[in-house]
Amino acid sequence: MTGSAKKWAWMFALLLTGRLVTSKGQTKALSLSFENVTAQSGIHFRHENAASGEKYLIETMGGGCAWLDYDGDGWLDAFFVNSSPTPKFRPLRIPRNALFRNNRDGTFTEVTAKAGLEGDGLFAFGAAVGDYDNDSYPDVFVSGYARSVLYHNNRDGTFSDVTDKAGLRHQGFWASSAGWFDYDRDGDLDLFVANYLEWSYEKNIYCGDRVPGHRAYCSPKHFAPVSPTLYRNNGDGTFEDVTRSANVYLPEGKALGVALADLDLDGNVDAFVANDGVRNFLYFNDGHGKFHERGLESGVAYSEDGVAEAGMGVDVGDYDGDGLPDIYVTHLDHEYDRLYRNTGNRNFVDATYDSGLGNSTYFFSGFGTRFSDFDRDGFLDLIVVNGHVLDNIQLLHPEVGYAERPLLFRNTGGKFVNVSSRLGEAFQEERVGRGLAVGDYDNDGDPDLLISNNGGPGELIRNNTSGNHWLEIKLIGKKSNRDAIGARITLWAGGRKRVDQVRGGSSYLSSSDLRVFFGLGRTAKAERIEMRWPSGTVQFIENPPVDSIITIEEAKSTP
Repeated sequence: MTGSAKKWAWMFALLLTGRLVTSKGQTKALSLSFENVTAQSGIHFRHENAASGEKYLIETMGGGCAWLDYDGDGWLDAFFVNSSPTPKFRPLRIPRNALFRNNRDGTFTEVTAKAGLEGDGLFAFGAAVGDYDNDSYPDVFVSGYARSVLYHNNRDGTFSDVTDKAGLRHQGFWASSAGWFDYDRDGDLDLFVANYLEWSYEKNIYCGDRVPGHRAYCSPKHFAPVSPTLYRNNGDGTFEDVTRSANVYLPEGKALGVALADLDLDGNVDAFVANDGVRNFLYFNDGHGKFHERGLESGVAYSEDGVAEAGMGVDVGDYDGDGLPDIYVTHLDHEYDRLYRNTGNRNFVDATYDSGLGNSTYFFSGFGTRFSDFDRDGFLDLIVVNGHVLDNIQLLHPEVGYAERPLLFRNTGGKFVNVSSRLGEAFQEERVGRGLAVGDYDNDGDPDLLISNNGGPGELIRNNTSGNHWLEIKLIGKKSNRDAIGARITLWAGGRKRVDQVRGGSSYLSSSDLRVFFGLGRTAKAERIEMRWPSGTVQFIENPPVDSIITIEEAKSTP
């Protein structure tokens, strides 16, 4: 069945039944519960989009957010990035990034100035968190327009700008999403940077008049593409640009999202790049320092109908429980977000309709996204934050909003059900969503949400789901990189096998909790955990405790 035929068949079924059902034809009781706790949490941040009548494209694309335990106390802290003045935006108060320290009681305290993360003068877009020097404290790469910054964690509650010292002068590029991974498996983290367009204030052109007298933000088709960038960690605090020598250089890219995961399960971390209006890239890592782009051959370069779509956010997860990591990509309205199911042997198929996602995203513009088991039933659910890029879109399409609701799709065992309308006020509030980071900030065993809104407040959404067992795993590499990014974890519990990876990229401009979360449903006992570390070491833990957060250090060798 073609994509169009599936679309209309799905819509007909929905109209006929009047409700969504699970794959077994039964409406499943909902145990999910979320609450917007931003006000009482002490997180007071507002993203400044620097909007002006000039419709500079950088105004509408930011910004991101991140979870990181910057002080090493075992509790996630929250970080938001912000913009800067532009030729047509001269505020009395310069926009700043914001870091909020977790007080371990559900509240946060802003510590940005003390930490040295204000980012004065940087028009920032995203944040990539990773311990690049293996000193047990997370460092932060902040991507931005014209330049980006690498902040080294000094292990005393402060950060230092080491961009120049590290050899990461990123001048001239508009860097969007970024992620850390150990592509060469030498034990330290390398950096993949997604670059968007060759845009500048001087190149900003007039777009609009589809509605007379109304200017609009320009489509990316009006600007030249650029290649992603790969930096290799030299192990001494410096990095080397290996974009060309590692076969990453593709000058036709317009990248907004990047997901870093071992997609073919050969032990080497691959890279999927979501491009805006041009084909997506899928770089397979050959394990010898080279990448091979195979997006077209693998079936993920275009939609099922052969169209290059407006790729923005991306995540990777095994939604159908077959042990193979699948890919989800968010898009602009009237395009649908896409789910690519991994069928093995480096092949993917468009499973958007077969999975039940159908047309739920048709009128939405998706950005940040994440696979996570929000209800702890043992199946990966899917969340997307939405918001259009045109602040006057309703003049062109009255059925499409500028501010939009987030969407949450509950996984009922390989099939998704849109339960967003049943999740209360937190999912009914419309916002111009961009960044999304998922993490268990209160250490209560369920994934919570950090959201960054364009020109709006940063938000903390607490997951209040009750019931079902769970297990949360923090890995510490020894021979591998300390964050264990690239490790694959297999959990056996209640006769089922669950597989996930520690990944250092994904979503949109954001970084999520590096701990790996497993929902167990009603299963109160886990039999075994297998860790396949980036170093190649294979390690087992028998009968791990459930309903707990456990830390596992890499063994010296495979038993």
